[in-house]
Amino acid sequence: MDCQRIKAYIYPYMDGELDSQTSLSIKEHLSTCPLCSWELKQEKRLDSLMRYGIPKENAPYKLKEAILSQINGLDKKRFNPFILPLFRPIWTNAIITFLIVVLISSLLIKINKPFPVFSETIRDHIECLQGKLSIDISSNQPKVVQGWLQNRLDFKVMVPDLSSQGVNLLGARLCTLKNKQTAYLIYAKEGHHLSVFMFEADKLKFPKAKKVRVNNKIFYLSKEKGYNSALWLEDEIACVFVSDLGEAELLHLASL
Repeated sequence: MDCQRIKAYIYPYMDGELDSQTSLSIKEHLSTCPLCSWELKQEKRLDSLMRYGIPKENAPYKLKEAILSQINGLDKKRFNPFILPLFRPIWTNAIITFLIVVLISSLLIKINKPFPVFSETIRDHIECLQGKLSIDISSNQPKVVQGWLQNRLDFKVMVPDLSSQGVNLLGARLCTLKNKQTAYLIYAKEGHHLSVFMFEADKLKFPKAKKVRVNNKIFYLSKEKGYNSALWLEDEIACVFVSDLGEAELLHLASL
C-alpha cells in the first residue's frame, strides 16, 4: 500500500472501521514509512485535543438542531476519500462542540456587554445636525407626531410638549439603536438642537453613569464629544435627551 492510499484510510484506521486485512496492510506500511507514521501521530494528537481540550457547554436546543441540520445536508453529498473522513462521527461531534462553544461565547459577550446608549444616541444626534439623517415627519404639533409614531411602533410613545420652555418640536424619524426600534424626536431652542430617543429597555444593561434624582425620577447623566445626555426609564421604556445645552438645563427639560 502506497502513501497516497494511506492518507485516504488514515481516519477509518484510527476509528477501527477497516477490515483486518486492510488494517494489517496499513500497519505494515506505517512500520516502514517514517513520514506516514509521523502523520498518524499528528492526527492522533489533534484527535485528542478535539476530544478533551474543548470545554463542554450546554447550548440551546434550537442551536443544536440548526447545526445538525446543516451537517446532515453535507452528509448527503458525495465526497472523495480525502474529504469524507472529515465528516466521520468523531469529527462531527468535535465540530459541533467547537461551533457551540464559539457561538455561546459570542452570545455571552453580547448579553453581558452594556448597551452603548450614550455613544449611539450622540452619534445619531451629530449625524442629524450634519444633515445625514432625514426627518420622516415634519410637524410642530406633538399630537400629530405622536400619532404618526404610534402607528409605526410596537410600544407606547409620549411626545413631550416643551414649547413653554422655548423648545420647539421640528419633527421625528424612526431609527434603530442596537437593533432596537426607536422613536427619534428633534427639537430646537435658540440655535441649540435637542434629540429625544425612546425605545423598549426590557433586559438591557446600561453603562455606569452619574446618577441624580429630580422630581422622583432617577436620571443617568453622561457627556461625550461636548454633548450632554440624560437617560431615565419609565414602564420599561428608555428615554434619552441629547443636546449641547448645559447639564442643568437638559436635566430640567427631561424632568418636565
